[in-house]
Amino acid sequence: MTSELKKSSISNPILVLKEWIGEARKSEIQPNPNTMSISTVDSMGCPNSRMVLCKEINEDLGYLVFYTNYNSKKSKEIESQNNCSALFHWDPLGYQVRIRGKLIKSPNHESDNYFSTRKVGSQLSAWASNQSDHIENRESLDNQFQEIMKRFDIQDADLDSTEIKIPRPDFWGGYRIWVKEIELWLNQNDRFHDRLSFKRDLIETSSGFDSENDWVVKRLQP
Repeated sequence: MTSELKKSSISNPILVLKEWIGEARKSEIQPNPNTMSISTVDSMGCPNSRMVLCKEINEDLGYLVFYTNYNSKKSKEIESQNNCSALFHWDPLGYQVRIRGKLIKSPNHESDNYFSTRKVGSQLSAWASNQSDHIENRESLDNQFQEIMKRFDIQDADLDSTEIKIPRPDFWGGYRIWVKEIELWLNQNDRFHDRLSFKRDLIETSSGFDSENDWVVKRLQP
């Protein structure tokens, strides 16, 4: 476990995030150690937060990836205002990571590749749910799922399969969080915690974002 955060020993804070997720997974402290809270804002500037799974970390370019329905409330907020924050926390390890960044959609081929790795049941769920829309009751929701099963000729025994391939719906895919600011937080005695803040400038490009400068690091008071 990390016992101290030293500015001089961390050249890439996103690599530390990746290492901490790996440590949390190895220690089995929670079922999904890659869980993170994503916060966006609506048209009135009010924040909305929800838990999602971080499915990829590119420490070289500096982005994280999660997947969702592109018609969901979060996606509509992202399309109108692509600033976001993310939060990871592993209380038994005493680690926390705060992130601020820009969101853009993942390339289609990356979303296709990830979708193909999901179990059939999860693939069908992406098709069956009009995420964030109102529905009268659970029975209606289950009926939507059954209709999708019929559409793709799927049986109950197939739901756990990863061999049957269903096409990805075009309204479902990934988002990349391009990190412009990341804070590493390490629990210490007497609430006198370690905090290191890393910042960089992002420049928008045709394929996402880039940075012309290295991470600028500052130690913060607890």
